[in-house]
Parts: sequence; structure tokens; C-alpha cells
Amino acid sequence: MFKLLRRLIGRSGGPENRNVPGHMKLAVPLMVGGTAVVSPGIKDALMSFLNTRYHLGLPLDTPWYVGLLLTQSAVVVYFYDEHGARRDRAVAAAKPPGMFVALHHQSFDPPSRRLPDRAVPTRLGHRTIRHVECDQSPFFSGGMADPAGAVHQQDRMVSDLSAIRRADPDAAIGYYGIVHVPLQLLAGCSVSTWHEVALFELNRTDKQRRELGDGRGPDLGLTVQTVSRPSRPVAAVIRIAISYDVPLADVAEAVEGPFEDIRVAIAPPRIDAVTHYTQVEMICTAFRRILDDLQARLGKDTIVHVFYAGPVSLGFSLGRRISRTIHHRVQVHNYNAHATPRYAWGIEVNGEAGAMPAIVKPAQSNAPSAGSP
Repeated sequence: MFKLLRRLIGRSGGPENRNVPGHMKLAVPLMVGGTAVVSPGIKDALMSFLNTRYHLGLPLDTPWYVGLLLTQSAVVVYFYDEHGARRDRAVAAAKPPGMFVALHHQSFDPPSRRLPDRAVPTRLGHRTIRHVECDQSPFFSGGMADPAGAVHQQDRMVSDLSAIRRADPDAAIGYYGIVHVPLQLLAGCSVSTWHEVALFELNRTDKQRRELGDGRGPDLGLTVQTVSRPSRPVAAVIRIAISYDVPLADVAEAVEGPFEDIRVAIAPPRIDAVTHYTQVEMICTAFRRILDDLQARLGKDTIVHVFYAGPVSLGFSLGRRISRTIHHRVQVHNYNAHATPRYAWGIEVNGEAGAMPAIVKPAQSNAPSAGSP
């Protein structure tokens, strides 16, 4: 009895146990009160304490059998609570752990290799692994480009992912591949509500894909600079220079001014700089703050143009920060060294839900050919 009493008091007392089940809150005073009644030596002191602490209103001359009844009631309440806890644990253990969707996104030849199961993070390895392939390379081969065809295929991919999410709301997603920049951000914007996301990049040394690292990565020297802010801009430009610089001259060929020019860059821009989730979060947070600030300051008809040079994992993550319902229309442009202008086409990534994303092209552009992202 006293062992049970210690467990009851231990589970219910103290500020660290504020989330105590209702059964336990009832069992403790019952057990203590019952023990007091059947123990004459400590009866008076405990009865006085209990009446003050729990407002039980028990008389000091309570018969001994009342104490026995109270302790029996406490035992019943306790084991009822224990049975419920075991049942809840059993239900949680029986629930499937969910699915891990490994999204392989590519639009360049030659195609990259599929993520091996051994590369799935340990925290997700107990899940059912489902590989989803989105190969858009046929739309960017033979010296020609068909971004509209690629967008239609990607829309089907998004429908497949939505079906998976409806069937398994707890599903996690992993993203990897090599794909044109507008398609990266479009994919991210399409799955912005997925809670658990794993990001993978290719290690150039051993040609293996690995998840980005936890903890604090190296300082990237991130800067956010407003290069120009005309009094009456007709557009806003966000240049994000991570792997390479984004020259303003190339941007000016694709966007008519006057436009507000904001540059987000690491020092210096270089490949393979992004290695950790903390770095991704830092850059994405800066990007989101810019979008929110533009939304607060500029008219709703203003178009935001994004020019990005960086790794696929970060591009996908940037897309996840673009809102369909809050932000301006966001058009993401694709760089091609063999086209005139170099940013010859783009995609409006946050159009109305259910509508096909629009392809945008500068008036002076020629038919683009396949090139680097």
C-alpha cells in the first residue's frame, strides 16, 4: 500500500508534473485520506492536512472502514489509469510509422542515379520507402526546350504526391536530383505544407548523395543588400547568388525597369558551399523576409522576379517559402548561356491553386536551347 502511495504522490506532485491525468489527481487524495483514517498514530495530523489541502471535509472521528473504502477506491482508480496508459501505448505502437517519399527530380541528361535505400536517414529508415521519379529531361534535349511540357508533367507529379499525402498525412518527403531552377522552386512551392523534409546533395568526391548535415555549418558570410529602390518601381528583382554571381546586366535584359533590386549572396559565391540545414534555414529566412517586406510596401500588381544560382536542395527550400495566398506573383527565371537574353524563360510558381503554372518569356527572347540550370 505504501509503495503504491509513493508512486501516486511521485506521479502527481511537483511543478514538473503539471500534465497529470485526472484519474491520478483523484487517486492521490483518496489514497492519502484512506491511509490517514486507518492509521490512528498519524490520523489527526494527516486528516487536518488533507482537509486543508484538498477540501475533503472529513471529520476527525471518521470510522476506520471509511479509510479502507478510500484506499480501495484509490487502487481502483490507479489501475484504471494504468490500463488506459498501456492501451494508449499499444495503439501508438501498432500505428504504422508512415511513408518516406524519395522524390527524384531531374531535367538534364545524363540522368542521375536513384537514391539508394542505405542513404535514407536513420530517423526515417523505419518508414516504408516509396521512390517517385520525375524525369523531365526529354523536354530539354536535342538543342530545344519545352518548359510548358515539363510543367504539365510536373503537375502530374504534384497530383501523385497530393494523393500520397491524403492517404498518409504523416508522410515525410526527401528531395534530390538535378533540375532547372524554375522547376526546383515550383516543386518546393507545391509541397510547402509537408512537415518533415529531408534534403540531399551530391558529394563530388565519391559521387554519392548524402543528406545535409545537422548542427551549425560554416559561416557563409550571407549578406542582403538593397542595390536600388526607385520611387515608383514596376517590378521587384531578387538576385540570389550562392554558387555563382547573378550579374545585373543579364537581369536587365529580362525585366523592364524601373525595378527594385535586392541581392542576397554569400561571400564569395561558390559551389558546394551549402552543406548544413542551418545554412539553408538562414538563407530561406532572409528570402521570406524580403517577400514579406515587398508585400507590405509594394502594390499588389507588382511582379517579383527571382534569379537564383545555387544548389538544388536550397532552390527547392526557397520555393517552400513562397506563399500562393500572401505574396505577389513570383516569377522564377532560368539561366541559359546559349540564349538571348540569357534568362530566356521562367515560371510563375505561385499562381492560383488548381491552375497550370504560367510560362513567362521576355519579349526579346529567342527560342531557348538546353543549358545549365
